[in-house]
Amino acid sequence: MNHPPKRPIDEGDWNMAFLFPGEVAAARERNGLVIFPLAPVEWHGPHLAMGCDNLLAHAFARRLAREFECPYFPPLFVGTERQRRPEVLEALGFDRTARIEGMDFPNHSVASAYLREETFAIVVRDTLHVLFDRMRFRRVLIVNGHGADNQKDVLDRLCHEFNAGEQRVTWVYPGFPRSLLAGSIGHAASEETSMLEASWPGATDLARLPATGKLRNVDYGIVDGETFDGSPTAGHTLRDAQDPRFHTDAAWGAAQMEQAAREVIDEVRRMWLGEETC
Repeated sequence: MNHPPKRPIDEGDWNMAFLFPGEVAAARERNGLVIFPLAPVEWHGPHLAMGCDNLLAHAFARRLAREFECPYFPPLFVGTERQRRPEVLEALGFDRTARIEGMDFPNHSVASAYLREETFAIVVRDTLHVLFDRMRFRRVLIVNGHGADNQKDVLDRLCHEFNAGEQRVTWVYPGFPRSLLAGSIGHAASEETSMLEASWPGATDLARLPATGKLRNVDYGIVDGETFDGSPTAGHTLRDAQDPRFHTDAAWGAAQMEQAAREVIDEVRRMWLGEETC
């Protein structure tokens, strides 16, 4: 007997947590693809929800899943970080000898939920084993919302481990098209704020920032990409061009997310589905 879908979610949402077993099995047989979004709960300034990275990964996974009519695994709020290098600490405005992991600056009221690197690797590896060996998907597309060097290294290593013989798993960023990745990407600045505003409007609140004045990196944890690349402003403050108070643009954020999605969709179609793209 065929049962029409009936669930309290948006039409076309492919979150596996809301799908019935028969729907998951049918989607698996269609192309064998499942999408796996992940990122930690992390400080993103006082104006963005701490789930920013994962919320962007979630929105991106949902967009891709609708395109491919495949499930996405319920977003996993996990991630890792390492101590900042001396040259990055100096660019941010800290002493080179300070010990600071990721975005956990001393002035922040709440710490980020970083796992130890080895724990993060175990969680992701076991989840991949579940998706491949227990749930019998043939391909996994990881949407990684967190850009820490050691997080990327772990994902690269796991992709190499699982891809012995054939490419079964790969990872992408959410919402960062190649044109944007070619430049400098900040943290909690206007780019991320615009993307989050476009994807989850209730997760941004610019009123939580002071109305005027420069935003010092060490005070707010809002950093432009040039600073991360070693070119800070004289006062170690956020550059005006990336200030979310004056340059948040949800329409721009939505356009960036869609451009990035189209790039990934084309790549997946060529790599796994054997389809030519324009």
